[in-house]
Amino acid sequence: MVRQLLYLFNQYLAAGVVGLTGITLSIIATFVVYHWELAKDREQFQQQSTVLVNELQRQLNSYTQLTRSVGSFLNSSEEVTRQEFQEFTSSLLPYYNGLLGLGWSKKVENQERSLYEQELKAQGLIYFKIHEHNPRGNQVVAGDRRVYFPITYIAPLYRWEDYIGWDAASDIKRLLSIEEAERIGVSISTPLVELENGKPGFVLYYPVFDSNNLAPQSLKHENPDTNTKFQGVVFGFYEVRTWIEKAISNLNLNGLDFYLYSLAEDQLGSALNKTAVNATDYFLIAYKSDSQSLTESPQVANLEAIENSTEQPSSLCRYSSEWEFCIRSLHTAQQELSLLVLPSSNRSISSWRSGTVLALGLLVTGSLVMYLLISQQATLKIESKNRELEELLQELQQTQLQLVQTEKMSSLGRLVAGVAHEINNPVSFISGNVEYARHHFQNLFDLLRLYQTEYPSPTPEIEAAIEDIDLDFIAEDLPKLLKSMKVGSERLREIVLSLRNFSRLDESTVKEVDIHRGIESTLMILAHRIKSQPHRPELQVTKDYGNLPLIECYAGQLNQVFMNIFANAIDALEDSIQLGQLKERSPMISIKTAQVDTEWITIQIADNGPGIRTDIQTRLFDPFFTTKPVGKGTGLGLSISYQIICEKHKGYLLCSSEEGNGTEFIIKLPIAMQVQRSFDEVKSCST
Repeated sequence: MVRQLLYLFNQYLAAGVVGLTGITLSIIATFVVYHWELAKDREQFQQQSTVLVNELQRQLNSYTQLTRSVGSFLNSSEEVTRQEFQEFTSSLLPYYNGLLGLGWSKKVENQERSLYEQELKAQGLIYFKIHEHNPRGNQVVAGDRRVYFPITYIAPLYRWEDYIGWDAASDIKRLLSIEEAERIGVSISTPLVELENGKPGFVLYYPVFDSNNLAPQSLKHENPDTNTKFQGVVFGFYEVRTWIEKAISNLNLNGLDFYLYSLAEDQLGSALNKTAVNATDYFLIAYKSDSQSLTESPQVANLEAIENSTEQPSSLCRYSSEWEFCIRSLHTAQQELSLLVLPSSNRSISSWRSGTVLALGLLVTGSLVMYLLISQQATLKIESKNRELEELLQELQQTQLQLVQTEKMSSLGRLVAGVAHEINNPVSFISGNVEYARHHFQNLFDLLRLYQTEYPSPTPEIEAAIEDIDLDFIAEDLPKLLKSMKVGSERLREIVLSLRNFSRLDESTVKEVDIHRGIESTLMILAHRIKSQPHRPELQVTKDYGNLPLIECYAGQLNQVFMNIFANAIDALEDSIQLGQLKERSPMISIKTAQVDTEWITIQIADNGPGIRTDIQTRLFDPFFTTKPVGKGTGLGLSISYQIICEKHKGYLLCSSEEGNGTEFIIKLPIAMQVQRSFDEVKSCST
């Protein structure tokens, strides 16, 4: 029961994986589309913010430029009359929406006040008198001060004529701004002040110097000889509301709220985080997209999202899952304002695209799962029929693996037998002579000790000892013993080295090797079979080695090929000797190597045995095919050799045999294994 459940689970696993993957991908795609829409909305929000800031800044720049132009006009003239000032400013004001007025305030020292009032009365201003700036409309006579800046000219005159004679120096904010303009010689804006009409706004001041030297007052301090005289200031003033209304009149502010503060950008960021000042104290005006109106009430600002955020606001727009805002700077004549832009409460993101993607993804996933389920039902019957065939195939594969393992063990057994046989003789040499060497050395040591005792002249005892041990014989025999031991140890070393070269246990990857060294190692392993046996003479091995370069190959596997071919040749020669087919010639194995060209080499291994019948030559490399008796061969030696040469080394393994005239195997190998051949060439590499 459990097995059936596991089988059904595996059968329907694909449909489940597809369904789960489809749903997951649909959800991911939905989130991707949603975030794309969110990013698009944020980009639009930032673009709207940028356009708004640019338009507000453009208006401010135009106000500053107009004030500077009038100041330049006064600087370039020796003396400007009231009529000339009115004509010049009246021609410019219509082109600057939002600027309420332009005027000229002359600098009047305290001792010159009465004279200046009489001078202007003589010019037609009968009621001209310098008085305190008082926006409430009560005219107050100016007190005793060092300097005055009364309004002398103003435009448009029909609107602001009643304000002629007002003293700007009576307002500390205006006085400080005028003094700053005189000091640095450029336009200066006041902080937020109450204008002549009682509305909040800003006054721009541009300093005017005499026409002989227009340098600012700062240069006068640096160079006392500079004849610079500060004449007064040109001023322009505008309401905050009027400026904002003119700037946004043609803008698309749908879904956008903004708040204007008389703070620098970094100060506003600090104020919003309540680390320094309270932003409400510096609030100027706000625009609400819901009502599409401006308001001076600070209570309309909904800044909870910003105040609760952990990020520090900056000039860049900031976003999170719950809030977004931008803080931008506005500059007007050395005065910095900050604009806080927020999405309005009715701003929403259209999510129909993400919903469509989710619906389509689920629909496609459901259709695909249904198709897989139907297809799976159709394949269940076919799989049940194939199951029996798969079990039979598995049994066959297991049998094949067992036979391959048997062949490996057979080769290993032959290898161990040969090594044991070859190691036996040198070990015998060493073990047979060690005792003699030890006895001789001991006698010599005894003699030397006795000689040292009786030195310097021999005594009868030494002479007797020399005669007893036959020192002359030892001197003659000891080199022979050492030579015999050396021969045995050298042979033992060669056998061990040959075993290592044959097995190549330390070379499991492709390396450049000497083919001749591998052949010699294999012959050394098979030396016990090549030597004469009681029932046959020694097999003659002839070698014709060419000048071969090092080739890239799997050395251990290639040695296995040599082992299989040499072993088959020895078996064939032994069978021929037993059958009496080699009475007229000696059994022989010939080896020839040569380099064909710059890419290939050949190895030819031939014997003068009975040869192979023509009808079975095409089956030599088939797995399990053998002509040997049962129990002597498995039929996998040449099959494995074929795979090693043709498939792993991309070479050729050819067999040329004529019945009664021996057999020759030709191995053709690439010098570099990157030599590639077509499929047809690989398929026919043994033909």
